[in-house]
Amino acid sequence: AAQDINISSAAATLYQLSEDERIQQECEAREDYLLREQDLADRITERDKAIAERDKEISIRNKAIAEKDRVLAERDRTLAAQQQEIDRLKALLAEKK
Repeated sequence: AAQDINISSAAATLYQLSEDERIQQECEAREDYLLREQDLADRITERDKAIAERDKEISIRNKAIAEKDRVLAERDRTLAAQQQEIDRLKALLAEKK
């Protein structure tokens, strides 16, 4: 039977078909892998963009906070100077009484 041409031909055909199917499965698996990798890369890119936007917003808020801190520090200096003037005037008033 091993020398029968029909059986040999059928065996060769079966081998070829199974080999083609295996190659097709490998190609599909590779394509699936590449699609998953691209999807992951796209999601990472979107997250990076979102993080960059948040970083930009944080930077803007930090600048606003720094400006408010500067204004508050200036007001504190003004209040301290006014308090010194009040204390000086109280002392003068106490001397006059």
